[in-house]
Amino acid sequence: MVSADLADALPSPWALPALLAVALSACFVRSRFPFQLSLSLLFFVWGALSLSPFLRPVDHLVAVAGDEPALVEGVVDQRPEGTVTGGAKLYLQVERLWIGSGETAAHGRLLVYVREGRVPFCSGDRVVFRSRIRQPRDFGLPGEVEQARRLAYQGIFATGFVLEASEIVLLRSGAGLAHRVDRLAASLGRFIEKEVPGSEGGVLKALLLGDKGDVPEQLQDAYARSGVNHILSISGFHVGIVFLAVFHLMYFAARRSETLALRLNLKQLLPLSVLPVLLFYLLLSGAAPATLRSVLMICAVVAALHLRRELDPINTVMLAACAILFVSPQIFFEVSFQLSFLAIWGLAVLAPPLAGRFAGVPALLRWLLLLAVASLAAVVATLVPVAYYFQRVSLIGLVANLLVVPLMGYGAVVAGFASLCLSHIYEPAAQALLQLAALLVRVSDRVIEYLSLAPVLTGYVPGKLDLLLACLALCAVTFPKSRIKRLAALSPLLLALVWRAVPSGATGSGLMHLYFLSVGQGDATLAHLPDGKWMLVDGGGNANDTSARVGPRLLLPALRALGVRRIDYLVLTHEHPDHLQGVSYLAARFEVGEFWESALPSSAHDYRQLKWILAARGVPVRRLDGEGSVFAAGGAVVQSLWPLAAGQPASDDANDSSLVFRLSHGGASVLLTGDLRENGERALLARGTLSPSSLLKVAHHGSRHSTCEEFLAALSPKEAVISSGYANVFRLPAPSTISRLQRHGVRVYRTDQEGTIEAVMAPDGKVTVSVPWGHFN
Repeated sequence: MVSADLADALPSPWALPALLAVALSACFVRSRFPFQLSLSLLFFVWGALSLSPFLRPVDHLVAVAGDEPALVEGVVDQRPEGTVTGGAKLYLQVERLWIGSGETAAHGRLLVYVREGRVPFCSGDRVVFRSRIRQPRDFGLPGEVEQARRLAYQGIFATGFVLEASEIVLLRSGAGLAHRVDRLAASLGRFIEKEVPGSEGGVLKALLLGDKGDVPEQLQDAYARSGVNHILSISGFHVGIVFLAVFHLMYFAARRSETLALRLNLKQLLPLSVLPVLLFYLLLSGAAPATLRSVLMICAVVAALHLRRELDPINTVMLAACAILFVSPQIFFEVSFQLSFLAIWGLAVLAPPLAGRFAGVPALLRWLLLLAVASLAAVVATLVPVAYYFQRVSLIGLVANLLVVPLMGYGAVVAGFASLCLSHIYEPAAQALLQLAALLVRVSDRVIEYLSLAPVLTGYVPGKLDLLLACLALCAVTFPKSRIKRLAALSPLLLALVWRAVPSGATGSGLMHLYFLSVGQGDATLAHLPDGKWMLVDGGGNANDTSARVGPRLLLPALRALGVRRIDYLVLTHEHPDHLQGVSYLAARFEVGEFWESALPSSAHDYRQLKWILAARGVPVRRLDGEGSVFAAGGAVVQSLWPLAAGQPASDDANDSSLVFRLSHGGASVLLTGDLRENGERALLARGTLSPSSLLKVAHHGSRHSTCEEFLAALSPKEAVISSGYANVFRLPAPSTISRLQRHGVRVYRTDQEGTIEAVMAPDGKVTVSVPWGHFN
């Protein structure tokens, strides 16, 4: 990870031969340390340089990205993926591209998002469709998963979008092994859907084929909260179970033959016979990193068994990792790759010392204890990375693993895999086995829905330094030979991790920090008030997409990364989806001190759902109006300016009923305006309650119908912030709004161009604005 961050500062590839020469020279030094250091540096630089093609593409179709639609022809190069919203993702190599009236020379990998419908294509199919070509961009949020970089490591620097799967036309079907395997996977997926409709069928497709697109989002979240989301992916555990089941079945059958039993060493030769089955299952399931790692490790173990060589588990793990990284170095940055290898590393070094203590225990109890030890080892090894990537750690994970692993791993996986094998041979038996697997999944789902109600640890949000310390701690357990050396290396690392995990307990800095969060075409402003309390004004969303995941994908990671544990003041300016969606999500997951809203009522369905959540959690509600009330909150001063509690609204537009208030700290202030339009601005001006503000949060994403000349003249702000989505369909902010602000000498900051914007207000009136996160390009 550090290699990727330093890739631009690394030396040229000619440094590799020099480092190799240094490493070879170190072989003749008596001490082993120079060799280990030079070899580590060699691999570090080699790995970083291997990322250059993924971060700096040459002659890629991203060069023609823009607003003009293009006719795209390409070949599908990876099995399409379903999404939980009923859409799909299609990966293809572009071969021809037409923009305007002529063909444009362009090539490269393209990811196409399909909003509605599953695409029936397989690897090798040639397709054509019309779409705008876009360059992936991150939102520019603290704690955000760097999606643009993640796509870059897959060779994807451009994306397309179509509304429906029917807009993509098949020109010619593909051929070859990958195409046949994809067709078989699609056929087996249809068999599962026919026999087991609903969420159980979706879970079985995830368990057996690696397709999680039909697993409901709420169910995925329940498995994640319970600490067993790994069971929904085809992990090394699944592959190991399949290997053992096939081996024992073949062994049972072979022992029935006296000739085979007497002439052959079945326990040595049969594992070799199982490997083709595993390799085929690897292709069938999509070759995920965890599956590939497990298959490679099993191949190494089988080879060692055949050659009668003892194999060290750590060396086996390292061999599998190096083999994968040698072919695809960029896969190191896949979360599944990191968690998979850390979990198996933890099993290899942490579980054996404990497992050895259960030698005299009865068989069933010993099996349960070994399962508990294995779960504990994997949880400990992955605790810090899980908290880093998902901002939470399950407190019920051990119990969940003890209950779910037997049901899903030893039950549903074995029955489901056998069903798939029989589906084209004897369908009645396949149907019966699949129904048994579905029953086990149904029981597991009920157990998980109950266990997911247990609290999760959300207060611990580690950084990259914590990841490094955790990996060094695993090294300290693994490599030193004596117990004293292990303790000497491990103790300071664990103390450092604990010290960084303990909250500082600071009550406030005396400054007011404002974070204008970049949440796309929506609004969300977070304020860290002078006494340490937190205020969130609006929560973003998408007015055109009710399934937008702004809460879990954007807001939750951002708030966790900024250290928010409790939202003291949750504020909604008005009920439109681009302000409301994230508020509902956070209200159900954070402790909320107070909820503030406009004094004017609303009947919108999403708004009523939010009020139900707040009432169920006992959150007090405060209604603000434009009667000029002034009160203190968190060491700052709040002045409510709009709307009026009585009388007619400024217009029929709900935007003109937005809650408008000023937040002041000493001589500095910010005016938060919601989506107030010109009619509302003029009505507010007529009341004579406006006074100059240091900073203006521009209303309605910079629409030309807001921020009129008179309004600006009354406020006289020095800086203004506009929250809008990159390349949004509304073409906001409007050029006329930008011109008006500039004519008044206002410095304009935009979330669509600069990401999340931070403003720090001091009691002496000084305001410092910065853009510390930005976008990855």
